[in-house]
Amino acid sequence: MNSESKAELKKQEKTIQKSLALVFIPIFIIIISISIIQNKSESHLEKEYKEIRNNSYSGKITSLLNKTQGRTRPILIDNKWQKEIPLFIHKKLNVGDSLYKKIDSDFEYYIINSKTDTIKRDVNKFYRKKYFEKLNGK
Repeated sequence: MNSESKAELKKQEKTIQKSLALVFIPIFIIIISISIIQNKSESHLEKEYKEIRNNSYSGKITSLLNKTQGRTRPILIDNKWQKEIPLFIHKKLNVGDSLYKKIDSDFEYYIINSKTDTIKRDVNKFYRKKYFEKLNGK
């Protein structure tokens, strides 16, 4: 083999290496990106799920506000903080009724004083379902 053909082979080899790099490096970057996104997504779901579970609150409803926002309306608790609740629950409540949610629970409870009735609402259904689907690999 002469020196000219060796130079040509080396040139072709470098061209092939560059071509392979241009193909495999983007694939590698895409695979890593997908992996990072999945991990962040799972940690986000876990964070939201646990944050809702670890919340606890209680108080008396001091005002039923009428600012409809889609399917929810706000209520004022102990004249201190507002809580968005579903419209169908809002319609059943009166000033003086109570609301509470215990820590390590996915449910909040509305105690209706006039009827001695309780409405139980699952406030963590969405994140619980998504979080456990991720854990089980679905």
